Order: sequence, then C-alpha cells, then structure tokens
Amino acid sequence: MPGNLLLVKPSEEYIDEIRAYRQEFFDDGGHFNGDSSLRKFEDINDWIVQCRLMEHRETVPNPNWVEADQYMLVREGEYRVLGMINFRHYLNDYLAEYAGHIGYGVRPSERHKGYAKAMLALCLEKCRERSLDRVLITCDDDNEASRRTIIACGGVFDRTTVDDNKTLDRYWITLDPIAAYYNRYDENGRLALNHGQVEFLTTMRYISQYLKPGMKVAEIGAGTGRYSRAIADMGYSVEAVELNAHNIEIFRENLKPKQKINIIQGNALDLSMFEGNSFDITLVLGPLYHLYNEDDKRQAISEALRVTKPGGVIFVSYCISDGSLILSGFQRKVFDIMDYIKRGKIDPVTFTTVSLPEDVFELVRKEDVDKLMDGFPVERLHYVATDLYTNYMRDTVDAMDDKTFALYLSYHFSICERSDMVGITHHSLDIFHKKGE
Repeated sequence: MPGNLLLVKPSEEYIDEIRAYRQEFFDDGGHFNGDSSLRKFEDINDWIVQCRLMEHRETVPNPNWVEADQYMLVREGEYRVLGMINFRHYLNDYLAEYAGHIGYGVRPSERHKGYAKAMLALCLEKCRERSLDRVLITCDDDNEASRRTIIACGGVFDRTTVDDNKTLDRYWITLDPIAAYYNRYDENGRLALNHGQVEFLTTMRYISQYLKPGMKVAEIGAGTGRYSRAIADMGYSVEAVELNAHNIEIFRENLKPKQKINIIQGNALDLSMFEGNSFDITLVLGPLYHLYNEDDKRQAISEALRVTKPGGVIFVSYCISDGSLILSGFQRKVFDIMDYIKRGKIDPVTFTTVSLPEDVFELVRKEDVDKLMDGFPVERLHYVATDLYTNYMRDTVDAMDDKTFALYLSYHFSICERSDMVGITHHSLDIFHKKGE
C-alpha cells in the first residue's frame, strides 16, 4: 500500500485542486464515483457546503437521503487530490440493494498505483469507528479493477443485482467477526431454553456461593447483561464492562429501575477505568472466548487480578474444543471437519485446534487453561464443566418438564467438577482466588 496517505474532508483550502480533479474526469470522459455528485456543482464552495450538510441527520438536504461522510485521498503534506470516497453511515432500501455503504473513485491520471485499495482500507477504519460490523460495496460486473480492490480488502461475493439495466456485483466486507456474530445472535433467547439455562444456572450457583453482603462486583465482558442483572436482582451493585455496542444497547433496554448497574464500554485488556484492588468478585465470562494469543489472554487475566482485592474471587469462562468438535464437527456437521484438517485448523493426530479471529471463538482444552494460569498468584477453587453433556442432548433437555429438568440439574451439579468428565463440556468455568499481597 502506498505510504503517507490520509483521508481528509473537503475544505476551502482544496478548492483549486478539487476543481482540477473535477475537470480531469470531464476531460477523461469517465464516470464520477464516490464524490457526492461533484459533477453537478460548478461552484466548488456549494459542493463543500453540501458535503458538510450530509454529515448529520438534522441537516441532510433531502429526508430520503442517508447521512454520509465525504473524504478525499491525499498524500501527507501535499494538496493533490488522488481520489475520493463516500461513506454512508447506514443503508436505506436503495443502498441496501444497489449502492452499498461506500462509493469511491481514483483520479484518472493516478490510477494503477494502488490508491483505490489504500483509500478503501482507510475508509474501512472509519466504518469501524462507527461500530459497523460489516460493509456492503458494489461494483459494475465488468469493472475488474474495482472487483480486485474490494476482494483485496476482504470483500466476499454475495450476488448480482440489476439497477437500471446495469448489472452490479455485491460484496460484503466483515469488519469485526465478533461483532457480526453477536449482532445476529439471540443470547437471551438461548438462555431462556432449558439447555441454555444449564450453563447459566451452574455459573450462578457458584457465584452465589461466594457472594456476601456488601461485596463489590465487576463483570468484564458482560454481553447483554444476563449475569449482571441477576446479581443486581440479589441486591448487589455491579460495574459491567462490555465492548460490543449492540450488546450494550440490549443490556440497557432490559435494565430495571432498581438494578444498580453501571455499564461501561470497554475492553478486557485495559481496565484502567478501575483502581487496583477494587472488587471482591470479578467475572470474566466472555472475553477469553475471543482472545487468540497468549499475550492477550495473560493481559486479560492480569487486569482481572489487578482490579480484584487480595482474597477476592475471579471467575473465567472458556470454550472447550472437544465439545465443539463432537457436536459441530461430527454430530450436527455445522462445519466440514475434513476441510478443517486439510486447512491446518485441526491437527489430524491430536485433534487440537487452531483458532483465528475469523473463527470468532478460541477453543482450548483444560491443559491449555492450566498452562495459561501457571505463574499467576492464584489458588484454584473449582474447575467446572458448566454444560457438560447438555448440548449433545438439547432437544431432550428442552422437552423436559419442570420436575425432570430439576432432577437433571441435580445430576449435572453432582458431576460437573468430576475430572473424568470435564473435558467433554462445551464451556468451562475456572474459579480461583487472588492470593494476599
């Protein structure tokens, strides 16, 4: 990618250069793209004003238009406009079918220099700043250069569509696989079913064992707030940290007036909003699902320990690989396990797994958890298989009447710490206390 490139918004200091950019497109006879209809404006000042009006819902000139940010690609320290790119904040019906979130164009004299890819990559960062989890981009089906640019930036072909006798190819670029997953996933709905309640009730059973009046509680990676809200219903105040904006929105919608929960958007890797030794109980019930290297995992554990009082209790959840291999690879065939082996995602001898961000979940075994915790000033209290066999028999568990389900829970509670069984669970819970300082 060409270096020292920036996206800047149109301003008066670029008027002469914008005028020259516009004229070059007319001279070339090509199509204008990604420039907020620059071709229609003889007065560049009027165009700059229009671009500014488009940035906010209150000032958009036409109520049917979508707010958008207009950017120009320039090299740092220079005023030459190399290209233009337009980012629409969301999709209306037309954009959702034909035009997408982003349109862009490169100055005719600056083409074939890598600027389109650089400009699109920079704009995708703007999309991430607005918490978009994926972006739709379209191009003419015969525009091979644009197709290559979109694919190089992660575009995945969706389908073709026809707009005014012009065939367009549609591509989706996923910006945050984790956000995309949770924005589609109904976590509260899962927990409402019997099989989903097993993990929740098991976790709450152990949390309740250590809760004492007056304790301060933090939940890091609080999701939609199921655990925080349950703890608040017991009369405790909770500091809840969650990264995903969609989860926070659902969390806030479900808050009750009497629940004392402070919701903070933040990352498990940086809990600097809290002082050290602040909490009696710290819950980390989701972040380790989505951390893919040892440094990040140890950072998350270190931060949880830092904010926990000496003698306090930390709860950390994990996704266990063998449960996923059996259920999703062999039983339900959610993924092609042979293909995963061919691609090096699963070792064909040991069946250990390799997870990357696009896989969404980091899959581990208990020996991985033991290795991770080695050297931390902690003492393990429990290692719990929070759902054990439940996910293999979802339909059976969901069909149980209340009496049978209560009996099943009693059985599950009686075996969920047995060392000969914990490896087969889908989710595990490591519970330990921070040694005194």
